[in-house]
Amino acid sequence: MTKKNKNFNWKKFKGVLPYFVVSALTLTLVFVGSLDKQSSGANLSLSSFAGDERVNVSVDQLSELYTVADLSHALSLASAQDVATNYVMVNTIYDSGQTSTGKLEKPNITDIIASRGVIDYEVADGENINTIAEKFGVTADQIRWSNGLKTTDVAAGTHLKIPSTPGIVYTVKGGDTIDSIASKYGSSATEIVALNDLEISGISEGMQIVIKDGTLPVTERPEYVAPVVRPTYTTNYTYTFLGNASSRSNLMCNGGLGAGQCTTWGWIKRPDLGFIKANANRWDDVARGAGLLVDHTPAAGAIFQTDSGWYGHVGYVESVNGDGSINVSERNYAGCYGVLFSTIPASEVGRFNYIH
Repeated sequence: MTKKNKNFNWKKFKGVLPYFVVSALTLTLVFVGSLDKQSSGANLSLSSFAGDERVNVSVDQLSELYTVADLSHALSLASAQDVATNYVMVNTIYDSGQTSTGKLEKPNITDIIASRGVIDYEVADGENINTIAEKFGVTADQIRWSNGLKTTDVAAGTHLKIPSTPGIVYTVKGGDTIDSIASKYGSSATEIVALNDLEISGISEGMQIVIKDGTLPVTERPEYVAPVVRPTYTTNYTYTFLGNASSRSNLMCNGGLGAGQCTTWGWIKRPDLGFIKANANRWDDVARGAGLLVDHTPAAGAIFQTDSGWYGHVGYVESVNGDGSINVSERNYAGCYGVLFSTIPASEVGRFNYIH
C-alpha cells in the first residue's frame, strides 16, 4: 500500500489570501483602537461625551461610530436605530466645531438635532412672524406656510415649526417619495435626504421634514382663496322681449352681486352718469343733451343702450374682442336678477347705442 503525498494547493490558497489579509488588518485596527480607548479612559457611548468636559470628539471616534452604525444597519440588529441616533448626535457635535462637549447641556443637544431639519420654536412676547424669520434667516412666508398661517400675527407661547435652512417644513403624506416631494415643491432629493438625515430611515407618513428652497404651490398656501365659479351656459340665448333680437352667449349669472334694475348697474359702473334720472329708453337722449358722445361704435367702458321694450335697457361694455363681439355686464336681463356677464356677437353689436 503506497502512501500518497498531499501536495500544498497554492492556487486555492492564493484565492483566499486577500480575505486573510483584510481580516488580519481589521483585527489589528480593533485591537489598536481598544488600546487607545483604554489609555484615554474614553468610550463611544453618548453619556461619556455629555458627562466629561475633557472629552473631545475625534475623527477616529466619529469614524468608528459610523462603522458601527453602518454594520448594525446592514445586519439588521435590534440596536441599529439607537446606534444610528448616537452617530447623528456625535456627528452634530463634531460639525459644530466645539472643543468641549461639556458645553452641551441636554436642552442644547435637542436644539442641535432639530437644526438638522425642523426646529421647534416657542414664540416670545412681542415677537411676530417677521421678527422670527429674521432671527432664523428664513422668510416670513416660509414660516407661515410651514405652520398653516394666513397672516404674520402669532400669539406668545405658540410653538412654531421653523425650517433650519431657507425652505418649508412639510408633513409627509401617504404615497409620497423623496423624489416626488422634491419635484413638486422645487427642491433637490439629495439635499432633502442630507438635511433631514434620511440616509438610513427614509421617509414615512406623518414625518415632518424640511424641503430646502421649497415653495408651496399657490393652491396649497394657507392664504389661498378658491375663486367663485359662476355657472356658464354655452348655448346662445336670444331675448326678443325688448322688441329686437339680441343674442347672448357664454352667460354667467352672479346673484352674489345683488339684484337690481339695469339702470342701477349703469350708475354703479358709470357714476359720472348719475345725473341721468330717467328710464333706460331715455338715457341716449339725456346723454346727447349733456354733450356726451352717443354712437353705434362699442368701446370698453361705454354704456350700451336700446329704446326697445317697455322701459328700454342699458348695460356696461367690459371689453371689445378682436372678432368684433363685446363682453358685457348687466342687471335684470334674461331671467338673471343679479349681474349677468355675457358676450354679444359681432352681428348684434350694431343694434345698440353706446354712450361714451
